[in-house]
Amino acid sequence: MRLITKATLLYLFIMSLVFSLGGIVTYNMVMKAVAKETDYSLAQNMYLLEDAIREGKPLDALQSSKTRITKVSTIQANDTVYHFSDTLAMHPYWKRLEPYRKMTITRKVDTAYYRFSMIDIFLETDDVSKGVISVMTRLFFGLGLILLLASFLISSWLFQPFQRTLQKIKSFNLKENNTITFEDTSTKEFNQLNGFISQMTEKAQRDYVSLKEFSENAAHEMQTPIAVAKGKLELLLEDDNLQESQLPLIQSAQAALSKLSRLGQSLSLLTKIENNEFTVKETTNFSEVVEQSVITFQDICELKGLALKSNIEKNVLLSINASVADILVSNLLKNAVRYNSTDGWVNISLNKKQLVIENPGHPPNVPTNQLFERFRKSNQSGASLGLGLAIVKKICEVNQLKVDYVYTEGVHRLIVKLP
Repeated sequence: MRLITKATLLYLFIMSLVFSLGGIVTYNMVMKAVAKETDYSLAQNMYLLEDAIREGKPLDALQSSKTRITKVSTIQANDTVYHFSDTLAMHPYWKRLEPYRKMTITRKVDTAYYRFSMIDIFLETDDVSKGVISVMTRLFFGLGLILLLASFLISSWLFQPFQRTLQKIKSFNLKENNTITFEDTSTKEFNQLNGFISQMTEKAQRDYVSLKEFSENAAHEMQTPIAVAKGKLELLLEDDNLQESQLPLIQSAQAALSKLSRLGQSLSLLTKIENNEFTVKETTNFSEVVEQSVITFQDICELKGLALKSNIEKNVLLSINASVADILVSNLLKNAVRYNSTDGWVNISLNKKQLVIENPGHPPNVPTNQLFERFRKSNQSGASLGLGLAIVKKICEVNQLKVDYVYTEGVHRLIVKLP
């Protein structure tokens, strides 16, 4: 939901609360005003009746359905105080009970006391509430409509600098040595945001370049001493004075150096994939990539006594770098060969929906979803680096693919779902 939409809905909610409270206050004020005016009218009518009594008019002539005048001989102290109350009386035309305002008071006219009891039609609460609700509802919808139109019309102009900032952020690329420049705006908050983004992107570019140079230099420079050490060990193996007990130690050192070399290459490859350095240049025929990998691993499977079967659909096209696609399939096949059973098999199937690689083997010691983590493997003491499936996972994430690992009924099944 857009920011302006959220703000507008919030304003409408606040308006509804304000109009609801305003309606209650308005209703009470109207009722008090009507009661006050009605009481004032009753009092004025009483004064007129007093004048009529002083003029000598008979009481019977002054009586009506709304007025009762009674001459009294004795009074109490509170009788001379105005008593106003709400009551019900029969309407003369509608012939039904209607709300009335009643006034009772005893007044001295000349030398005698008279009790006045007068009523007057009072505005119904239903009529007042309907009127208040009608007015408030019209005001709410009218102001709400104006607010909606103003919000969306003004937002298109007010948030133009923010939209331009978003577009520049979307087009920003760490690999390109271009800094983001923003135009000055008349809004202080947008200028602060643009300044923070400029500092953040510049620092991100510096960190990216430093990390990239470090990983490349480390991967490159590490190979030289490893190669020198391996050469020295090979010379040592050719020494006639080498004792038989020293041979396992040298072979162990060679294996450790080889593992270190592969580790550096794998980490360097993983970093390049994460940095998206393998740009997509053209659509790759994924079927040909899989077929070539099958040919490559055919000899390895024969040496290990594994039956390799494939069912590859022709012309499965995929938007992925060809080298990255080869790494993806190779790591999957390497994993299937390494964790296979004795005299086992490897099945490869490819169609336009998915690539599936199956092989029998022992159940994994950890949940299958955890095997995609770096340096996580089923047998921690094995010769594997634990990076093969991590590389597969990262390739799939970068290229909008999805990979699943399922183990059922003694069969490992790796499934790469194609877009």
